[in-house]
Amino acid sequence: MKIYSEPASLLGIYRSLFDNNHDACYALDLEGNFMLFNQAAVEITGYSQEEALKMSFVSIIYDDFLNEAVNCFHSVVLGNYEKLNIPIKNKNGKRVELIVTAGPIYINGQINGIIGMAKDLTEKAALEMQLSNQNQVLEMVAKGSPMKDVLDNIIFLIESSSNDIICSILVPDKEGENLLLKSGPNLPTEYKKYLTIFPIGPKEGSGGTAAYYKRPVITKDIDKDLLWKKYKLIALASGLKACWSYPIFDINNEVIGIFEMYYKKLHNPEEPAREIIEKAIYLTSIVLQHYRSEEKINFMAFHDELTGLANRRLFKERLNTTLNAGFNPGKVMAVMYFDLDQFKLINDSLGHTFGDKLLKAVAKRLQSSIRQDDLVSRWGGDEFTILLMNIKEREIKIVAQRILNVFEKSFSVEGKELFITPGIGISLYPYDGVTTEELLRKADIAMYQAKKEGRNNYQFYNDKLDKQSIERLEIENQLRKALERNEFTLEYQPIIELSTEKLTGVEALIRWKSPVLGQLSPNSFIPVAEETGMILPIGEWVLKTACQQMKNWLDNGIGLSTISVNISLRQFYQPDLVPMISEVIKETGIHPSNLTIEITESMTMDVTIAKNILQDLKSIGVNISIDDFGTGYSSLSYLKRFPIDFLKIDQSFIRDIANSKDDENIATTILLMGRNLGLNVIAEGVETKEQLSILRSNQCHEAQGYLFSRPLSPEKLEQLFTAFHMRKI
Repeated sequence: MKIYSEPASLLGIYRSLFDNNHDACYALDLEGNFMLFNQAAVEITGYSQEEALKMSFVSIIYDDFLNEAVNCFHSVVLGNYEKLNIPIKNKNGKRVELIVTAGPIYINGQINGIIGMAKDLTEKAALEMQLSNQNQVLEMVAKGSPMKDVLDNIIFLIESSSNDIICSILVPDKEGENLLLKSGPNLPTEYKKYLTIFPIGPKEGSGGTAAYYKRPVITKDIDKDLLWKKYKLIALASGLKACWSYPIFDINNEVIGIFEMYYKKLHNPEEPAREIIEKAIYLTSIVLQHYRSEEKINFMAFHDELTGLANRRLFKERLNTTLNAGFNPGKVMAVMYFDLDQFKLINDSLGHTFGDKLLKAVAKRLQSSIRQDDLVSRWGGDEFTILLMNIKEREIKIVAQRILNVFEKSFSVEGKELFITPGIGISLYPYDGVTTEELLRKADIAMYQAKKEGRNNYQFYNDKLDKQSIERLEIENQLRKALERNEFTLEYQPIIELSTEKLTGVEALIRWKSPVLGQLSPNSFIPVAEETGMILPIGEWVLKTACQQMKNWLDNGIGLSTISVNISLRQFYQPDLVPMISEVIKETGIHPSNLTIEITESMTMDVTIAKNILQDLKSIGVNISIDDFGTGYSSLSYLKRFPIDFLKIDQSFIRDIANSKDDENIATTILLMGRNLGLNVIAEGVETKEQLSILRSNQCHEAQGYLFSRPLSPEKLEQLFTAFHMRKI
């Protein structure tokens, strides 16, 4: 359903009310000349709209009443609302008795004219007069009266026409499954309780059926009408014998309400009553649309339009309110701040529409993972916050883990299966801060620590993180200058073929020695490069440098088979990845088979796209390796679909392989799986001969680690290559 915002939507609604009103409606400028003149005014005065727009209201007033009319006009020009009974002379000279209601037209806070409504008292029945107060209803709307009061007032106007009539107004719920009672001040108490929620359906009384079929449903005798089979006992017990139900539509022809008229006697529709109903329905439609528009505007002011979650404004207001309420002994309040790992890449590679659908799915899961009194909000992009109120400290970890658990299952969007994970930072009131700004800032700092520790985890704020946050900012500042200052170097860790005990390959590893920060671990600056996008130029530099070094070695008789280069997630999903690699191979002159591209399991979160990229890489002749295997989400079925050549067993499984049966089982399972798939398996982090012995006994193809060598400079690698081929392990 299209959402209309004020004032444009209401202007259209009021203009529609003006043009189609059964009463004469007009507008005057500040000189008293007609500016607008509806069809009802044409019929009452006998003047066409073209004629009227050339006239002043004075021309149709009898001389005896001119002063009264002019005084009324001046009063309205000063900002007052006026009502008076006054006769006019129409074009044919006939005297027409009118009751006129007039008020000022405000534009940008200034009175620019007068709008009025005139009812013909000479030809209208007393019954119609009951609706002459519709201006009062609109004034209530304009003044911001509660919707129930306005709807009650409409019902009072209708009910005053007969002692036998009882009215109600119902609106559909958000799901469109039930009608909710919004007004029915004089309904019998027991029946009102029963009517609070009324199903919408083909045989659900008059109201539910009218909403279902979108047409009026007239029940002349509740006792005999099959539509009332489920409800007639309570209706008859409440003294209700007949019911007329009329759907109320918005400008898009959607049912936004039901107007019901109950009678205490069997009753057939009569023409005067029909006219009253039409006006009541029309007026009710205006009221419901206004308040629905207002409700949506208010909702949008405090909620995220995409997900329906609370927005930043509502979150801060709720947090402020809770802080002002004071500390509850024995309990704390927690602020969680997190975003989604690599969401920007998903957005860039799969499109914003896909990203929006994913965010909706994430929001739905988040909402299901928190308590009823807690608040989850979206701040924009992939940033979310959660407020846990009056919670025991030990329960916070339970909630945090519950949130992480909902991300363990893949998301299905547009037929694609993918995994996405959050990094959650947590701050606690009153320990980490007593203001909204403090708690949010420290939760944000903790989130960066969580992301640094790895995907899908949470971290509580501590004082050390403030220092780390400052250090991270300094790393980012220096990192932006490092490439142009040639501060990066590459080292190469040997990869040994266990069957021949030869050094057959190397893995290129980046090193950074900053003149300001000193030697930095890749774990400290690579995440910053990923987050800032600097990984793209850095990654391209690594690839070019490694390939050029491989070419130099080959030219100098260093017979390595392959050099492995790690590709980051951001690089992997760049549209120009394959052309860029192809160009580097061409520039450096190495054979494509001399290059192995290493990716991590998490980079295959979108199986379809990952498969296409990997196939494109294979088409240019490079090798592909899955790094850190066993720590991500890959499954055997996925691996079978990927054109890969190597599996690298993560060093976390190798570390305790000689002491942990579980780690040994995992490693041997990966080795067996690799053999069955025809893949070479490389063990990372081999440091002891015991580890090597187990790997050899399970037919591991290759290995790397400190047992063989630490990462080396190109010159030392050449020396090792020569020495290595002259000895046995």
